[in-house]
Amino acid sequence: MTIMTEARIDVAALDALLAPYDRTDAPGFAVGVALGGRPGYRRGVGMASIELPVVLSPSIRMRIGSTSKHFCVLALMLLVEEGRLSLDDSPRRHLPELPAWADATTIRQLMAHTSGMRDSLDLLLITAGPGKAGPEDLQLKLLAGLDSVDFAPGTSWSYNNGGYVLLSELVERLSGQSFGHFLKERILAPIGMYDTLLRELDTVLLPNSATLHVPLPDGGYARGVFGIPLKGEGGIVSTVDDMLLWLRHMSNPLIGTSAAWAEMRTPLATHGYGLGLISDTHRGLRTVHHSGGVIGGCCQMVKVLDHDLDIIAISNGRSVVELYGLVDAIIDACIPGLPPAPADSGGEPVAGDFHSPATGRVISLVAHGSAQAISFGGMVLPALRDVDGTIRVSIIPSDLSIKPVRQGREIVALDVTEYGNLDRLHLVTPPSATSLAGREGAYAHGPAGIEGRLYAGAGDRPRLLLSGPIGSLDYGLEPIGPNLWRTVPPDGLPIAATLEFQDDRFLLTTGRTRRLPFTRTA
Repeated sequence: MTIMTEARIDVAALDALLAPYDRTDAPGFAVGVALGGRPGYRRGVGMASIELPVVLSPSIRMRIGSTSKHFCVLALMLLVEEGRLSLDDSPRRHLPELPAWADATTIRQLMAHTSGMRDSLDLLLITAGPGKAGPEDLQLKLLAGLDSVDFAPGTSWSYNNGGYVLLSELVERLSGQSFGHFLKERILAPIGMYDTLLRELDTVLLPNSATLHVPLPDGGYARGVFGIPLKGEGGIVSTVDDMLLWLRHMSNPLIGTSAAWAEMRTPLATHGYGLGLISDTHRGLRTVHHSGGVIGGCCQMVKVLDHDLDIIAISNGRSVVELYGLVDAIIDACIPGLPPAPADSGGEPVAGDFHSPATGRVISLVAHGSAQAISFGGMVLPALRDVDGTIRVSIIPSDLSIKPVRQGREIVALDVTEYGNLDRLHLVTPPSATSLAGREGAYAHGPAGIEGRLYAGAGDRPRLLLSGPIGSLDYGLEPIGPNLWRTVPPDGLPIAATLEFQDDRFLLTTGRTRRLPFTRTA
């Protein structure tokens, strides 16, 4: 039996956790830890830029990615307090250029990722990849051209940056100010967060900023650049010191009413997501958190409510897996005696591709050495197996639970439960003869400006050229089942989709887009 003690900040223990990243040839982490609102640990390790002899520090600006989202929600909460909108309004009431699908959803559902709308950012990434430039109104125009949704509002959950594009636009139209100016004037400056601001573009230089690093296969790095403007979906840059101020403010808010903050923390999905914040537990301790990822960086912000422990960790090039592992280890070091972390039950890892006839979803179980991993949407994630064989992942906002279905010793299907919905995925294998002959030609998705050209390939692997408003990507295609193909992204990009062929069209599904229809045009 373990006995949990009071929280403490053990500097030596935290230094030991950061030691592997204390290098002069790689990006690293900036970390802050506070107890009772008082900072007790502030440190940066690794380089702010491998091009310059500058080490990361708690006072250097870094992108916090989607940790920006609850700032966006709070901005709208301030406008709700002023009577300028209701969270139960349709977004189309204030953004009349949106299509009819927006009538059925609410602003609250945009905040909670339960709207069911298509994700504009996902569509831009799948058609052009990261780093392509585009105008400020690019995503709004793309959403205005879509005529279908992923699911009916309120029936499921899917992380959706496009919803926060609309929320940012609402802040601007209802306040008459730019999103960045509203943040500064109404939220950041009153708290004293003077090094925090909206940085819409990575291409515009900003003093005291760390460089984003994207690891390359050869061991080097490329500069991380997100080409399109970012706002409430993930555009804020901050420092460890400023984020510690923010975490202290969250314990006793001056900006926003207590009712607004309570609503932000109230879960609207089975895995704890509320309005820009996630209410969760860490080995029995209540937490509130939100992470963020950008091209070449990541962030995690956590409040351990039961001990008034605040943690912020920001990286300019380490992996999300390393980030989550580091933050969990910091909690464990600060609160000795916690129950042990769930362990993998062991055994041989399972491999296979599984497809849902109901939703189009494809999940691949893969072996990562002797460990089990899950691949979907271009991501390969570590997984844990329970003693009953159930497979789970814990580093994404999800309550994903995968139960293998067996006939004898063979796994023939997966029962996937997520956000209260059960989806059965069946094992698929490619047919002995696979060809896309007769399906070559041009395809398009309605008026949104998204097109695909299919090349069957004479002796070569079939290809799909996907094009959107700001560019195109040329994918290889490989069969995984009857009329079911998987894209092979260029240059190892972590972007993937599956195609279901039906007569004169195909349906495209990614980790955040469900069955986007492409109809043959030529």
